Amino acid sequence: MHFSNYISMAQAKACVARGIKRVTLTPTALRQTPERTISFLKGNGVKVEVVASRGRPRRLREADVKRLLAMRRAGVSFYKIARVLGIPKSTVFDYFKRYSHVRISDVEVEKLQVNEARRVLRRIASTCSDPEVRQMAERALSAANLEELEYYLQEILLCLTGE
Repeated sequence: MHFSNYISMAQAKACVARGIKRVTLTPTALRQTPERTISFLKGNGVKVEVVASRGRPRRLREADVKRLLAMRRAGVSFYKIARVLGIPKSTVFDYFKRYSHVRISDVEVEKLQVNEARRVLRRIASTCSDPEVRQMAERALSAANLEELEYYLQEILLCLTGE
């Protein structure tokens, strides 16, 4: 059960009577709740936890927000970012506006690009029916830098398109 306001002794007794084993509350609610009420809950086997988050949970994890910012910095459109992350374009735009003040270094952008390229290559290596392409993708996974990965991805694209 979660409390965003203080817990009265009557509410604490109701929690114990209902057999509730875990109670969460905001930091403000903890400060407002009398110590004897908290002691009563703990003494009756109810775990009291403080949760700092408020409101609706975020749709994207921090890693996905960094991916979004890095892709946008690399010039990828909001539409393509939405397709890659599997979320609505409006959500991508909202997150971009909300986190536009966050700066990502060139090193971090390159690291994210390498991780994304490796993710694509792992998928190609595990699902492609063409043995030549699959072998090329497996070789590419041991590439040391972004330039090599880009080269392998271009070669795979050429093989797949038949050019």
